Amino acid sequence: MSHERTQVVIVGGSLVGLCIALFLRRYGVEVVLAERHPGTSIHPRTPGYNARTMELFRAAGVEHAVRAADPWQLTDSGLLWAESLTSPEYHWLHPPNARRAEEGFSDVGPCDDMVLSQDRLEPVLRENAERLGADLRFGTELTSFTRQADGVTAILTDRATGTRSTVLADYLVAADGANSSVRTRLGIGRTGLGVLEDVVSIMVRADLGEALRDKRFVICQVDNPQFSGMVRVTGDMLSLYVPYRSDRGESADQFTSERCVELARAAAGLPDLAVEPLGVQAWQASAAVAERFSDGRVFLAGDAAHVMPPAGAYGANTGIQDAANLAWKLGYVLGGWADAALLGTYETERRPVAELTVDQALATGREWFGADVPPEVGEIELIDEVTLKFGYRYPADGAPGPAHEPFEDPRSPTGRPGTRAPHLWLDIDGKRLATADLWASGFVLLTGDDGVAWVEAAGTIARRDGVPLTAYRVGGGDGVPSEAPPLRDREGRWPSRFGTTGSGAVLIRPDGFIAWRASAATGSHDVSALDDALRHALGSTRATG
Repeated sequence: MSHERTQVVIVGGSLVGLCIALFLRRYGVEVVLAERHPGTSIHPRTPGYNARTMELFRAAGVEHAVRAADPWQLTDSGLLWAESLTSPEYHWLHPPNARRAEEGFSDVGPCDDMVLSQDRLEPVLRENAERLGADLRFGTELTSFTRQADGVTAILTDRATGTRSTVLADYLVAADGANSSVRTRLGIGRTGLGVLEDVVSIMVRADLGEALRDKRFVICQVDNPQFSGMVRVTGDMLSLYVPYRSDRGESADQFTSERCVELARAAAGLPDLAVEPLGVQAWQASAAVAERFSDGRVFLAGDAAHVMPPAGAYGANTGIQDAANLAWKLGYVLGGWADAALLGTYETERRPVAELTVDQALATGREWFGADVPPEVGEIELIDEVTLKFGYRYPADGAPGPAHEPFEDPRSPTGRPGTRAPHLWLDIDGKRLATADLWASGFVLLTGDDGVAWVEAAGTIARRDGVPLTAYRVGGGDGVPSEAPPLRDREGRWPSRFGTTGSGAVLIRPDGFIAWRASAATGSHDVSALDDALRHALGSTRATG
């Protein structure tokens, strides 16, 4: 048995696991990923990635590659209800909390939503993670793991050859899905409503040609006497999502190839349609959140940490945002810039967001599709889509309390610590940048034209400690010269959106959230004030004095 050393072992190479690998490599972290399947997903699954997720892909340098991976073209809102795919009678669903496809998010972020099936996205993530040096091992299974005070030992088995490897790592991240074996081995339970429905995903190949009559949709809810379920169409591939009643003795095994062909024809409304069955995958629509997101040096992310109904595609997006939160913290700890205590904030920040988002997914299903939900779901107030995607807040002091507000309206940002940094378009030396382009490379300090002292303080700390920290002045560009070139705020929105002044400052984390804000410069104490703020943001409770 071979013995190897790495910094992070990732269990699970689907969407979230690949994102963690990609994000970690951007911080130079050594990664070994083990995925039991021989390749990336062949099922379309998640159809959409929201504007906040695309902002994270932009920061990771892969937004253009993702958008080039065969996007779907939509008509109207993209949510269709019909008797069959080819029925001349149909209508579009307009959920009360959602924007129309054409509206975009230019007022709150630099990116729009992206409609793309998961089987098209995962190869892009894999290619870019491998390009950055991630060791991705498909067809490899985690056999066992043990935890020590200073690390984790993982036993990995090549499923084709049976060859075993012992990998010593500093940390292990479980992104191994809703039925996470890692979570089970740790004895971590889950809270929530649990399983809501048993479902099979049926994949078939069928050329509908002109039969769709130029309909372009993300999901179609089809209801007729022979078929009731949801359907996606990507090229000549149809994905049918059909519920079944396990409590009445029904099972996924009853969906034979012959039955799948019949269901596909009924959904299409074409009894003579040529259909090639490709596979059936059973899964459960569930609503649950892990009681803990970590146990020592082991962390849960994505479906291993939380599962939610598919309405709104919130599960995948929440998982990707888990990955971004955890990756920068692991990167800074392993890089020697942050205290290990920083990793404790992963759970205190992400678990409340997961609980809130699970509730919103339940409420979305209730409103969009009239889903049959438990009575308590009827009491959940539906949050508007923009706020849900961009407005969630983290506790400013790292620990949620009774006064913590879980959301703010991102269209009227406050700039308070714990909120996402507001979006601005800025110019530097004639180049147009978004706020997200600034924090993509690490911590960033923004100050006004009169904040030269803050820029100098940031430079002093960065040179002394080697921590990735870049400072910029934002304004009209006419302030006192300094070592940082000014960012021109052509719309003049910097003071109001960030709640500061010409000599104030804001410290933004590598995931785009505000860590600290000062209303004005403090003279001779600027270095110590910024030093204390950065140390606190990096998990240290020790002040510089």
